[in-house]
Amino acid sequence: MGDKTIYVVAKVFDRQGCLAYRCKTAREARCLPGTLESLRAEGVQIVILDSPDLYSEYAPYQYVEDMKEFIDMVCALNRVA
Repeated sequence: MGDKTIYVVAKVFDRQGCLAYRCKTAREARCLPGTLESLRAEGVQIVILDSPDLYSEYAPYQYVEDMKEFIDMVCALNRVA
């Protein structure tokens, strides 16, 4: 990925805050958004950001370090949406 950092963010529409995961490899950055899109419920938004600090509409960010944990947490958002 070089020096470019990619974050995948999951948010329930009309709710404050979101989950965010910093991709560790280019492969994660390519594959994770599609995987989450196939799992997400209506009302859950998946976005890709390069600099979360610039997007205050998603704040506060809850950063998740582990990809599997992030996927599990996004699936849990489906029950909230």
